[in-house]
Amino acid sequence: MSRMPAYRIALLGGDGVGPEVVGAAQAVLEAVAQAVEGLRLEFSEYQVGHQAYQEFGNALPEAAMEGIRRADATLLGAMSTGLVPPPSPMGVLRRELDLYADVRPIRSFPGVWSLKENIDIVVVRENTEGFLADRNLYQGYGEFMPTGDVVVSLRVLTRANCARIARFAFEYARRHSRRKVTVAHKANVLRYGCGFFLDVVKEVARDYGEIVLEDEYVDSVANNLITRPETYDLLLTTNMFGDIISDEAAALVSSLVPTANIGEGCAVFRPVHEALLKQAGKGTANPIPTVLSGAMMLEHLGERRGAQLIEDAVRDLLAGGRGRTPDLGGAATTLEVTDALCQRIGRG
Repeated sequence: MSRMPAYRIALLGGDGVGPEVVGAAQAVLEAVAQAVEGLRLEFSEYQVGHQAYQEFGNALPEAAMEGIRRADATLLGAMSTGLVPPPSPMGVLRRELDLYADVRPIRSFPGVWSLKENIDIVVVRENTEGFLADRNLYQGYGEFMPTGDVVVSLRVLTRANCARIARFAFEYARRHSRRKVTVAHKANVLRYGCGFFLDVVKEVARDYGEIVLEDEYVDSVANNLITRPETYDLLLTTNMFGDIISDEAAALVSSLVPTANIGEGCAVFRPVHEALLKQAGKGTANPIPTVLSGAMMLEHLGERRGAQLIEDAVRDLLAGGRGRTPDLGGAATTLEVTDALCQRIGRG
């Protein structure tokens, strides 16, 4: 029997604790490859972020960009926007690779704090246009100052990209047996922009009659995520609203949250947290969000069994009261959590 080809995985450690948590996720993924017959993973490392900027004058060197393009999937630790000049390297990455869908599953885990039990929400955000100034013009940026006392910020929405993210959200809902999509918007004030987005989503929704479509003002969503998070299934919104809402939602579950940035030809997976520069090198960074990003990556590649092994190991470790790094009120180290997850995966 011929061996299955290996998945090519690009590893981008980046800044702060990024290299530590990506290294932990790689160890867990290697344990999964040992446990799942036929699963083969080939890893290639690339430099991005502040160190890359210092060495190459670019936070996203072409070697790294080509590595991402060639890879079947990419695992990214973190890039600190504050350490390099604008534009944001994450914004550039999304724009250059057309990573149009930001997907963030928000789930509560036993054994760690969450606002309520059994939170299970997915936030889907359009990634390539909108109010974020670093990605909504062909040249230049979406903000300018006609005088020293006036700033103008532009939002760009196109029918094609609104329809694309809407269809992605409904396909995701269908694939994962989610029964409701809620659009977060501000069409009562931003009548052209948000009204346009909402109209396009409604058009796409006609092809998914089994999925309920609702819409809600984004400020109401922000409130209800705290008071009634169980009412949401899949939240769909534009770029800046999604940036804010997904971070709020992550806080409901101790920020144990992975993120996928998905395009037609590339997919980049990363934890919800930033570079955590002050924590770097101390061995106390929580690797679980990055490990869960690895599980999300395996699912994207169609390796559902491997993804489930990781998710089960994380849930088992936390439910047993272990695996709590300082951010979760415990004293476990990055290495201790990583080793415990690998052992659980090895036991099947």
